[in-house]
Amino acid sequence: MRSILKKVLVTPGNYRRIAARIVPQDQREAIRPGIRISHYTFTNRQGQQGYIIISHTTRRAGICFAEGRSEWGRWDEDTSTLTTDSGPRYHCAGEEVGEARDQLFTPGESPQLAQER
Repeated sequence: MRSILKKVLVTPGNYRRIAARIVPQDQREAIRPGIRISHYTFTNRQGQQGYIIISHTTRRAGICFAEGRSEWGRWDEDTSTLTTDSGPRYHCAGEEVGEARDQLFTPGESPQLAQER
């Protein structure tokens, strides 16, 4: 994962410069002055290249793979995950996040405690 923009406030003065750095057209069209955004490019473990844009202001984000259109959803700052409106969850590096039972636990953490969070 490579950061293109990190928690940048979009203003009328920098809008054109920031928009020019956002590759997917639908993600570029989604920004507006007054929001704080991050934008990343990634290649996931399956070799798929893509982009993610995050609005820290609205807690919304979009992810796209290759030349496809973005899937939009809710951004969780605490877990750095996007839950798309259609259901799948993704980490900001483009990896799909499975159910809690499929996740790795921190040393000493039990699966039961992780599910109770």
